[in-house]
Amino acid sequence: MSALTEHEILSCLKDNLGKAIQHCEDLAVLSRRGPTYDALRKELKLIEGCCRQIAFWRGGDARWLPIGMMMEEAHKRAGDWCRDRSLIATLDANPANPLFKKLADNLRKLERLTRDLENKRTGRKGPILPQPLEAPLRQGRPVQVVRPSGLIVPA
Repeated sequence: MSALTEHEILSCLKDNLGKAIQHCEDLAVLSRRGPTYDALRKELKLIEGCCRQIAFWRGGDARWLPIGMMMEEAHKRAGDWCRDRSLIATLDANPANPLFKKLADNLRKLERLTRDLENKRTGRKGPILPQPLEAPLRQGRPVQVVRPSGLIVPA
């Protein structure tokens, strides 16, 4: 089994983003959503995996990881939207679900973001790690542990 190249990973990412956008547009108006939603799920999962792979391939570039986490969240929310019974489709009218339209718009923005991340310079050497979280706020004196050592210190 050969390793994937950076070009192959980015090609898979772009291809699946384009397919996911089209499936979101379709889900907004289709009455039969099962096969289209299943294809969208698979594409979002592939995009998430591509983001993890490209982050590793580029030597720890953590800027790709939040995109993968967004794909996981989009997958969860799209499932909730498909199971939502407040927008019941009838035979003669199928209301467009504006949430899938908005998801398609957000995926288009994400497509532009991935193009920028792919081509722009970072201005750094080495891994690009996320910003560390702030330390928790502590009130009061710092805790000190004094161990009796038997050492006599003159005044």
